[in-house]
Amino acid sequence: MPMRRRNLRRPHILSLVLSLLVLALPASARTWTKELAQGVTLTQKVINPSGQVASTPQVISILKVDPKAPGLRIQAVLAQDRVLGADSTKGREKASSIAKRLNAAAVVNADFLPFFTGDVLSLHISGGELMSEPYPQRPVFGITSDGRFLFDKLELDAKIALPEGKWFPIRGINGPREQHRLMAYTSRFFDTTCTTNGGSEAVVKCDGLPVRVGVPLSGTVTEVRSMAGDALIPDGSLVLSGSGTGAKFIDEYLKPGTSVTMEFDLKPSKTKGWEKVVEAVGGGPWLVKGGKASIDAKDEGFQPGFCLSRYPRTALGAAQDGKLVLVTVDGQQSISAGMTLPQLAQVMLSEGCVEAINLDGGGSTTMATAFGILNSPSAGSERPVANALAVFANVPEQECPDFAITPDVSSVPSGQSVQLLLVDASGQPISADIASQAIWAASGGMGFVDQSGRFYGIKAGSGSVTAKIGARVARAPVETAPGSPDKLTARFEPDPTGAPNRSGLVISVKDLNGNSIEGCSVSVKVTGGTPDQPNLTTAKDGKASTGITWEAAPATPANATVTVTGLPALVVERPK
Repeated sequence: MPMRRRNLRRPHILSLVLSLLVLALPASARTWTKELAQGVTLTQKVINPSGQVASTPQVISILKVDPKAPGLRIQAVLAQDRVLGADSTKGREKASSIAKRLNAAAVVNADFLPFFTGDVLSLHISGGELMSEPYPQRPVFGITSDGRFLFDKLELDAKIALPEGKWFPIRGINGPREQHRLMAYTSRFFDTTCTTNGGSEAVVKCDGLPVRVGVPLSGTVTEVRSMAGDALIPDGSLVLSGSGTGAKFIDEYLKPGTSVTMEFDLKPSKTKGWEKVVEAVGGGPWLVKGGKASIDAKDEGFQPGFCLSRYPRTALGAAQDGKLVLVTVDGQQSISAGMTLPQLAQVMLSEGCVEAINLDGGGSTTMATAFGILNSPSAGSERPVANALAVFANVPEQECPDFAITPDVSSVPSGQSVQLLLVDASGQPISADIASQAIWAASGGMGFVDQSGRFYGIKAGSGSVTAKIGARVARAPVETAPGSPDKLTARFEPDPTGAPNRSGLVISVKDLNGNSIEGCSVSVKVTGGTPDQPNLTTAKDGKASTGITWEAAPATPANATVTVTGLPALVVERPK
């Protein structure tokens, strides 16, 4: 796909850039530090992206946020501003969509999400409103109304009480209803409770909504639905939904007109002041406690493999100087291998954190702005998440001429890169001082652009790169094509006819980032049999297949040797 931008006259230096489209990647680490917004600093570290030296390839993006900067605000954001949704994402939203929708300076994915719905796994408080309860034994992060950062493990301490003193515990808010439990659902959840008929529900009209920690709610029951679920959640009301003993409490004690009082408190393990928390998200495991690495993975329900494998990671921490530190580490890509949690803890310590927790990672790891993505999501496309932390800040005015991105590049092979430049209306490069202030971002999931403007092709597909200086923005389309063959696999499968002397052989060729390679020549040689087609060409999905007639007896060793130019031959033994 040709790349288009407005017609600019190109100087002779661009011919050199085009001739050096694919350059030998630097072997050492490169680091850039730039002002993303007032009080928000972006530091990006790109370490050995070519993988040609001993150090492990890594891409680390770090935001340091000064909560004391004028106009700066940090907010816990619920995807689509609700827990569930009727769309295909079930209430989730991409971090870049959140950033664009709210015009945030930066957005980083936050908590884990069960079953890929918008239901946040642990604590979520936004604007002082409690929307989800804490997950047992896992750490949470909170910001108080007077700007303090809190880290702790919490328990929900909530109940409904009747005038005569009878009470019953409320075990959660806006989440799945479990057996023998009473749950509260607010309008932040969905239009209805989405429950089945295996319990009872009571609609309570409340004074003083929304739900806030430590603030009692008085209400009056307006409707009771015995052994009926999926109640509507009217504005100004919440729904109590119970099963088992929870349903029994509703059926026995709640009637239309009954006055009730509800309390939603949080029981901390070591800190105080959670009734003053206005923004909060959960995560886990804990990474840094009191300035030292401390990973309580087992106690928090995480398996060793989750902690000690290299994955894309997201983390947040509080530094000694009072700044919030938000970190993403890319992974499962040729330019970045990901990190173990002990390695991530060391990153947080190196950034001055005295407290830090891990957040959801893998395909969720995203650091976005309103104009693009600063890191490189591992799946090649951005995964919608349940919630995020958003940073709002003033963007300083910057005197800057109009500029565009060059060169025009029709395609960048996966695993290779191109250096992009910023040029003025006459086609001349803008001054180095101004160019160095550009914030680079990408959209579309096809690759990563570092803060020097070098674009790395990763996942096959099309998208765009963006450069932003002050209020001026330039965009250019980019396309990543599959790279050179890097991985060859082959497997036998039963012949469709069921003949015992026949097998099917399926071959797959991919590049180092897992892109399927079309048009790759494949040679098949068989010992003890004959292939239907000894020479094949991979299709669009990177696969080729042929049938094999076995001449040797079933007990006789036989195999197929698959060869692709540039890769070691692959020998596949005949299935027994």
